Amino acid sequence: MAVAIIRDPAFVIDHMVYWSAPSSEGEAQYLTAILNSENARSRVANLQARGQFGARHFDKVMFTLPIPRFEPGNGLHEDLAAAAVLPDGVKFQRARKCIRDALIEAGIAKRIDALVERLLVQGP
Repeated sequence: MAVAIIRDPAFVIDHMVYWSAPSSEGEAQYLTAILNSENARSRVANLQARGQFGARHFDKVMFTLPIPRFEPGNGLHEDLAAAAVLPDGVKFQRARKCIRDALIEAGIAKRIDALVERLLVQGP
């Protein structure tokens, strides 16, 4: 599953979509960082159904994570939001791999995972 912020009103979803109306761009980026993190994925891996190609249905278990509501002014929340900003123009078809590869290559993935770890340990 790849989580992306979609600003284009003409966007077409191929298969399935879960949507949220965040109160701000910061909140959208905060959730994007958490849900694209390896830390979040690994925390729910044991809850996921298994298929021919491995773990499936992250979307069905991701909200078992103790994700606190976004609080503007909370340094950890703002750090996560800032860490999730990617350049415009990344095509959705390649977003998941592109996001993970770019985050790893830029050294951002470890920072996001460490921030998500702190956040999820603190809980709501």
